[in-house]
Amino acid sequence: MRFYEKLDFLMNITNTSNSALAQKVNLDPSHISRLRRGKRNAVKDEAVLTAMADYFARHCTADYQRKALADTMGINMATFDNSDFPALILKWLINEKVNEIKAVGGFLNSLNKINLNHKISEKLPDTLSQNGVPAIIPKEEISVYYGVEGKRRAAEFFLMEVIAQDKPQTLLLYSDEATDWMAADKDFAAKWADLMVRVLSKGIRITIIHTVSRDLDEMLNAIQQWMPLYMTGLIEPYYYPKKRDGLFKRTLFIAPGVSAVVSESIGSSIDHAVNLLIRNNDTISAYVEEFDIFLSQCKPLMRIFTLKHKDEYLNTLTEFEREESNSIIYTDSLSLLTMPDQVASSIMPRIMSRIGVESSSISAYQRQRITFFEKNLLSKTFTEIIPSYDLETIKNGKVKVSFSDMMNDSTVYYTREEYIGHLEYLVYLLENYGDFHIKLIKGRLESNYMVYAKEDLGAIIAKTSAPSVVLAVNETNLTAAFWDFLSNKIDEKGYQRPNKAEEIKKLKGYIQRIRNS
Repeated sequence: MRFYEKLDFLMNITNTSNSALAQKVNLDPSHISRLRRGKRNAVKDEAVLTAMADYFARHCTADYQRKALADTMGINMATFDNSDFPALILKWLINEKVNEIKAVGGFLNSLNKINLNHKISEKLPDTLSQNGVPAIIPKEEISVYYGVEGKRRAAEFFLMEVIAQDKPQTLLLYSDEATDWMAADKDFAAKWADLMVRVLSKGIRITIIHTVSRDLDEMLNAIQQWMPLYMTGLIEPYYYPKKRDGLFKRTLFIAPGVSAVVSESIGSSIDHAVNLLIRNNDTISAYVEEFDIFLSQCKPLMRIFTLKHKDEYLNTLTEFEREESNSIIYTDSLSLLTMPDQVASSIMPRIMSRIGVESSSISAYQRQRITFFEKNLLSKTFTEIIPSYDLETIKNGKVKVSFSDMMNDSTVYYTREEYIGHLEYLVYLLENYGDFHIKLIKGRLESNYMVYAKEDLGAIIAKTSAPSVVLAVNETNLTAAFWDFLSNKIDEKGYQRPNKAEEIKKLKGYIQRIRNS
């Protein structure tokens, strides 16, 4: 269950109105209403969550209430009598957040393992083999397949027929059915990936509508599976922004004028679902029209940038930084955003000389970023999470300049003096801007990712090792998940009540240890 579903359930079984709960937890009734309808992100303030848990524990006293709650939480009713009842409710309310933080961490760690070395065969065989039996592409106008294996067969035939075409086109893909049919069988997952690579190798584009109502772990797994394909620049991902009950589910895979796979199921039961492989042009056209109507109500899920899209990425980053919102950034070293001019003027020529670009153009862009950054600090908080490295790594010049490989596909490293200069500028920012904060954490040279989130606005996520890839997202649930991940790195209390004096003391101590080494 999502947070809003848990909140709505608790309010219903305790017969609690929006205004009654709002009064107890010091929130506006309209905010409570939006929370329980899933129109606002889950509450982050642990004090508010604790107050909610205490309230519901006091108002959940009847046996029928406790039985309903125990069944929903998946625990024995006797547990309520033997444990701290409010603490159990609190743990249940925040459990989604803990799981989401773990899911985001797993996703980021997986970015560095993306396989970009698919071997694309020059010629597609006329048949596919399954369990040693040749499978010839059927020619009927409508072919029927059943269950998970049937869906796999229909999807294979669909992609094979698309690959066999000589004309360029755009595939239309949507499915909110369970994804186990695609990912659970490793052999089929590899076959599916190979066929998709062959599709894209022909210059065929894909418009895909992702389902963000899935739990976050499933959503991130779907993005991870598609990542190597996203990096071709041939895929446009969208999402439907409104809530759906998720009872009736559907799959639409359409190649206009060629073929379509259509299936429907109820809940998560796809074992006996009917899957139709369609070649009738009138029927395909009707499904294209249906898809287009659905797409018109969707929003872009993310933008994907690789090295060849660096100008587009820089423009998107500029627009992102123009927006005023509380911000947290984590890189695998130090942020370019807080790099002082003297350090930038030392480093930029090393980067630019490798790609034949005048450093003045990048310097102008950097100054613009800093202008937005300083303006934002006048009214919003900015926290930089800083990985600290062992003295030998710094002395040997092994701390890389964050995201330098996005500019030239090779990594540039700080000299010891440049690194100290950047750290000293962070001290200056701490001493001169009340809303600028840092959090020193132990660094890992192999982390190779960046997360830059603006609260309730969007996030930029990057794989910073070559080949680089950047994702820019503004979908509400993904934005909240990456924000919570960064807040957790700081630790929630440290984010809500930062200690400026302690931050400066720790950073100065780190600088002094480097100087003394």
